[in-house]
Amino acid sequence: MLPKWLLFFTFILVLTLTSIDGQPTPTSIIKRQESDVIDYHRTGITRTSTEVATETSNSDKDDKDDKDDSNKGQNNESDSKPKPIPAQTTPWFEAVYGSGTGAPKTIMSCLGAILIVLGLFLCSMGFRMFRPMLCVMGLLTFGSMTWIALANCKPSSGYPYDSILMIVVPVCVGLVGAGGFYFLWNIALYLVCAFSGFIFAIFVLSWRGDLVIVHNIGRPCFLGGMALLAGIAAFFALRPTLFFATSFVGAYIFMFGVDCLSRSGLIAGPQAILNRNPSHYIEYVLNKIIYVMLAMIILMFLMSMAWQMLFNAAHHLTMHVVAAAKGKPAHEEPKEEGDGRPPSTAPTS
Repeated sequence: MLPKWLLFFTFILVLTLTSIDGQPTPTSIIKRQESDVIDYHRTGITRTSTEVATETSNSDKDDKDDKDDSNKGQNNESDSKPKPIPAQTTPWFEAVYGSGTGAPKTIMSCLGAILIVLGLFLCSMGFRMFRPMLCVMGLLTFGSMTWIALANCKPSSGYPYDSILMIVVPVCVGLVGAGGFYFLWNIALYLVCAFSGFIFAIFVLSWRGDLVIVHNIGRPCFLGGMALLAGIAAFFALRPTLFFATSFVGAYIFMFGVDCLSRSGLIAGPQAILNRNPSHYIEYVLNKIIYVMLAMIILMFLMSMAWQMLFNAAHHLTMHVVAAAKGKPAHEEPKEEGDGRPPSTAPTS
């Protein structure tokens, strides 16, 4: 038999080893702590990434909403502005020339032919034949102002018999204006010059697709200012201002009539300037043909100006000023039939 102390020692040793195996060792504790830390960091990283992703998606959504709101605001602003009818399309031709693509209507062809004849008359005999010139200017002045009023007040669906009404009504009102200019010639002289300044301003604005003066307030101020300036110039220098008025207006309406037949787009310039109706606002696009027509207006104006100044060198509003050189009063010199200002007001030089 083993001694008792050996058995007791063996029992204590076995009990100790058993207790040591059942408890975690320091190494296992460290490993478990490391795994716990890794799991914690992984959980934290995953949570942080999720939160960041969520915040990013939310911020992207907010940015998208802001962009949508800004785009809606821009669309609302663009919707509030008049959208012009695209050039060279069927609605554009209908708005400008009264018919779609193809040959012009009969009434538009007649208008073009009449304007060509009136333009040639003003360029050649406008100063010499004083009273007929006043009638033509009265027709053009009152007719154009009536067309501007009708175009800006036109409903979106248009007038009944629109293409006919937009020509016939201005012509009828223009005939009334022609009679008024004929009888009230002393006032009509300044209105003729003011109308020429108005036409000159339209010509200047037509040299760019955005109408040279882009601002919607500056444009009518320029039109009115040029008309006023020409009227004031007539008060101080009537003779040269009338030469300018008859020559330039004649050259402009001549090419205007040509465009009524050729349908090149020159008419779209003054229509875009004067017609601000959002339902019938058209696009004005310059091309080579329009540039050529604008240049032809300048050339025709210069030729007419030179011709009229030479042809009427001894003529002042149908009264021959050479009468004074003969020792006779100006009113005793023969006048052309149906023309001229009253004899008592004819200047002598």
